[in-house]
Amino acid sequence: MTNINISLPESLKSFIDQQITEGGYNSVSEYLQQLIIQEAGRKNKGSLEYLILSDQEFETTLDQLADDFAVFVDGNSPVLSNYAVSRESIYEDHY
Repeated sequence: MTNINISLPESLKSFIDQQITEGGYNSVSEYLQQLIIQEAGRKNKGSLEYLILSDQEFETTLDQLADDFAVFVDGNSPVLSNYAVSRESIYEDHY
């Protein structure tokens, strides 16, 4: 491990001490390590945005999965209509 020395005003030291107590950290080092890990995760989150699908890509992927599933089950399963799985159908009284 590498040591880093930092200077802080007393107000920040008090804040850190409070966070350690409230957060259940064992030391200043543990608390600061967690903050740095969270910040690194926040910054790296932006680099993962390319994994987010557009609505059209999502629909296309779902259609492909449904087609693949139909082939897998040999096409013998009944296909539900869009209405059958819609909110209107789910909340409709079926007496």
